[in-house]
Amino acid sequence: MRRLDGTRTLLFLEASIVMGADLLAAVLIFRIYLRNRRRSALAFSMAWLFDFIFVLSAAQQTEIWQMVGLISLPVFSGLIFYGSVKFLEEESLNVQHSILAFFSLMPVAFILYIFGVYAYTKDPLWTATTATALGISGVFVVAGGLLLMEVEEIYQSAVRYLYIGIILFGLHLIPAALFGKEVWYGTIGFTMSTILIVFMVWAMVKLTSSEKFQPPRNGGPQRKVDIKPGAMVVDPGEYRQLKEKLRDMPVLAFVRDISDVPEKWQTYFVTTVPFRGDFKTINPTNLAKMTELSYQYLESFAQSGGQGVIVIDCFEYLTIYNQWESLMKFMAKLRDFVIVNRGTLIVVVDRDSLEPQKYSQLRKLLG
Repeated sequence: MRRLDGTRTLLFLEASIVMGADLLAAVLIFRIYLRNRRRSALAFSMAWLFDFIFVLSAAQQTEIWQMVGLISLPVFSGLIFYGSVKFLEEESLNVQHSILAFFSLMPVAFILYIFGVYAYTKDPLWTATTATALGISGVFVVAGGLLLMEVEEIYQSAVRYLYIGIILFGLHLIPAALFGKEVWYGTIGFTMSTILIVFMVWAMVKLTSSEKFQPPRNGGPQRKVDIKPGAMVVDPGEYRQLKEKLRDMPVLAFVRDISDVPEKWQTYFVTTVPFRGDFKTINPTNLAKMTELSYQYLESFAQSGGQGVIVIDCFEYLTIYNQWESLMKFMAKLRDFVIVNRGTLIVVVDRDSLEPQKYSQLRKLLG
């Protein structure tokens, strides 16, 4: 009897912690939405509100509350998925084809999961109601976590913790459907849910509160540039002419030659050696950091209607320290950024410094 009372006390305590975390996340993220009007923040805020309703309904014994719980959990998962989709849209990112292809497996996986639950429980009502709600919710929660992986290069650890927590939470709903009717699983399953939800709340508040999630600041003087948007490959001679045209613009430049860099440029000296001069340095292997800097720079111009210009005058140097495939993926991502934000990417390459096949591939990629 004492053991039963102790279990009930623990479940009540954990439910109180989860509902408190849900309400705190809903309020904090909604305040963030009011500041930046990002719909992803609104969706995430509403998701935690519905998770609160789900936990509250689980503590009730009436049939109406049970129906509310069966509806609120899928709504929570749908809002997590929708928030992830809006997040990618706001960041001007496309989903990789491999992720989309993975989604095609989910309908088959879901029906196999339903068959498995029925084979184990032999309970058609449980399978058709609770197990189905848990399964469909798990599918969309995991899908939302997979989508968030696409912004890891920009948000790094701020989003990494979140998508790991979301995927784990989605996966943990599978044993909940199988063993949810078992007395021994009640404490274990709810404790696992409590830990994962608190972790997800912390990670989501951390992400949405980060400076990168805020509306980008103006990137500088919005002077019109007489240069076409898009990506281009130029030789050193063409680059010298373009440099004069862009001398008074706040260009973002990754360079090796720092002998004649315009003062107004935001310049990064690409080197493996710490450099204590007037220029910021960046390692040639740190393509993720270059991606992040480029994204923030282009977004700041796009928000104000201006045209950002990125110069990469170190391409041959990058080929020394990076695999060609990785470098092409990096260039493809920058190309997508400038196209979406109507900016310009200028890659300076001496044709004789590359193999003809690689030079041709680069021209096609950025053409």
